[in-house]
Parts: sequence; C-alpha cells; structure tokens
Amino acid sequence: MPEPADKLTEAEVRTIAHLARLSPSDGEVESLRTELSDMLAMAAALTDADLEDVDPMTSPVEATNRLREDEPGESLTPGQVERLAPETDADGSIRVPRVLGDNAGA
Repeated sequence: MPEPADKLTEAEVRTIAHLARLSPSDGEVESLRTELSDMLAMAAALTDADLEDVDPMTSPVEATNRLREDEPGESLTPGQVERLAPETDADGSIRVPRVLGDNAGA
C-alpha cells in the first residue's frame, strides 16, 4: 500500500472525478485520495509479477461463442421508436446527447 507521501493530491482526485463525470463532496475527496492511491499501488505491484511462462489469454474463463444464423425477426415500428426516444425532431429523427468532441456531455 502507498505511504501517505505517495497519495494522489486533492487536485489530481478532482481531475479524475471530473473526467469520470463525478462531483465528489469535499469529504469524499479525502476518502477517494486514499482509495485511488491504494488501487494505483496494487496495479503497480503487478508490474513486478513474473509472467515468463504465462500464456496470453483473452478471458480468465474458458468460453466458446455460440453462433446462430442471422435471421430477421420482429422489430420496432417507427412510432414505437419515436415514443422510446428521449427527444425527436419533427422529421422523426432522434436526438441524442453529443458524445464526441470538446466537453462532450458536460
């Protein structure tokens, strides 16, 4: 675990929180400083792991994809989609929050 000197600063925690779209209270920031610093220390400890004879894997469990035919099925009508949409335009197009670009979603 990190020593107190290795803790993230309050400014670093607030930056991380902002990037994660979180607004922690002043009291939560101190708790997050400890928790995030502990997580980073654990991740750093993994760099010392001996992986010489370990085969790479995509998942920690054995799994096989079950494939099926891609057959058309029942779908929603345009009216159903419009009723489910958070916001629509007069032409029937669906408006969604911007997710790319400067300050997207902020």
